[in-house]
Amino acid sequence: MNKTLGIVGGLGTETSCSFCFNVNRQVKEISPHQPHIIMDNVPVPKDVERAIAHGEHSKEMGFLLKSSVRRLDKSGAHLIVIPCNTVHVFIDELRQQSTVPLLSIIEETTKECAKQGFQKVGLLASSTTVRQKLYNEKLRENGMELLTPDEQQQDFLSECIIKILNNRLEKEDRQKIIGILERLQERGAEAIILGCTDLFLAVKPEDVTLPLINSTAVLQNSVIEWLLRE
Repeated sequence: MNKTLGIVGGLGTETSCSFCFNVNRQVKEISPHQPHIIMDNVPVPKDVERAIAHGEHSKEMGFLLKSSVRRLDKSGAHLIVIPCNTVHVFIDELRQQSTVPLLSIIEETTKECAKQGFQKVGLLASSTTVRQKLYNEKLRENGMELLTPDEQQQDFLSECIIKILNNRLEKEDRQKIIGILERLQERGAEAIILGCTDLFLAVKPEDVTLPLINSTAVLQNSVIEWLLRE
């Protein structure tokens, strides 16, 4: 296996570490070797983390991400991934920083929704992902309609994401998140995209009665396929 995977980490440290671990474990189960992975843990300040979760554009975040992508590119990565939906607001700029491909979690998740034949999907994500409409165009191109929470629910979700990042999510928060998900189902959602890679820590498939599209797991599967492809 002569491929090196580069991961931009630290955008939800638990999530990026789990992502790295799961890719390594699954490849090792199938292949004679474990994969070569380089993860760059981005030093994101807490105020920048909060700002982008609530939909504020952050030049500092953009600078940190560009620096990370350049480091991974120079370190010999053959593919770079970012297991965080929110910062894909910078994806076009980041792709310009690298000589190797950046695989988009949003593009891969959209492909998975299309593959499963959904026509109307709900989205739980950060305010940046929702308000910058990171999923809207890709889903529309594939004949799907997107449903999102109302403004008050969205502000609550963004605050929950900050709590998850800092290991402060309460049981009551989880129940409210499930309630928002159920409202999307009542509006006609056939599935729910967990469009923040940390939300899978709060909502489990057994909590709901409709499919959850875990964007983290989708990206993992795409990366594993790439690593095993000759």
